[in-house]
Amino acid sequence: MLRLITIFFLFITSLFASADLVKIYLNDGLEAVGVAIEKELANKNLWLEQLANKDISLGYYDNDAFIVRTNKTDKVVRVYSYKNGVLQQQFEQKDVITGLMGDKEKEGDLKTPVGFYELGRKFRPDQYYGPLAFATSYPNLLDQLQGKTGGGIWIHGYPLDGERLDEFKTRGCIALTNDQLENFSKVLDDGKTKVFVLTEEKDYVSASKDEIAGLFADLFAWKHAWTISDVDTYLSFYDKDNFRRFDKSQFSQFAEMKRSIFSRKEHKVIKFSNISISPYPNINGDKMYRISFFEDYYTKNYQFRGDKVLYVRLGNNGKMQILAEK
Repeated sequence: MLRLITIFFLFITSLFASADLVKIYLNDGLEAVGVAIEKELANKNLWLEQLANKDISLGYYDNDAFIVRTNKTDKVVRVYSYKNGVLQQQFEQKDVITGLMGDKEKEGDLKTPVGFYELGRKFRPDQYYGPLAFATSYPNLLDQLQGKTGGGIWIHGYPLDGERLDEFKTRGCIALTNDQLENFSKVLDDGKTKVFVLTEEKDYVSASKDEIAGLFADLFAWKHAWTISDVDTYLSFYDKDNFRRFDKSQFSQFAEMKRSIFSRKEHKVIKFSNISISPYPNINGDKMYRISFFEDYYTKNYQFRGDKVLYVRLGNNGKMQILAEK
């Protein structure tokens, strides 16, 4: 993150004449300089320069990460490590067993969900599921807001008593042979590294530098509008027809609440860190992403420090449209 900030500083100071920064500082103070610089973070070209030498085909991550990629059509699981913009394959098993094809909609449909999930630590399950297992975070926020049900979607092994598995018996889970599951576990044996599961119907999900640079720019334009209480610009980043808040309120209710809050013109300090932007698979072929970050939010009357997640799609003009947030 420090390297990223240094690049930002050099790039932004090249955009501003030093006299302009001095004038802003003398007239409005140091905080105003920060606001002016943050406004420049909505510049897509800045982010294209930052991403130039990074492999972001499976997303951008501020911190080291593993991405477990499952292709349900080809029945293959691959694990990639991501570190400082370098993506490397660390594991592969073919002929894995997944649930039925199609996206998971309800409990008992025996389908493996299509989406992007976090992977929990390994645990020792019942012997039916092999020597160890990992639980995914299905259903995630977007799944829940779309009315999807069910749970207990794991990556696990084969029954220790030798019973045969098939796509019906996995109940939507992903099953690796027990010897390969042990190898899979060794690759992920790092408690400090975030692990994500990207499950696809077929092998077509890939992020582009142009899209992720645009999302970075939109994310900070959204943040800037939030900071200065520009409610119309802020709300323009939401999908008015499909947005649902974590409490299931629709856009009209959400917008009314935000207009009321923004009308107070409260002084806000908002910081984003530990940003991840990941492609989000879906069976409709829409361009969707999951954006997560750590948020520090301060006003006179309210403070928040914690993780924030946005599920977004790209509109026809490439602009970020928020479908769900928490």
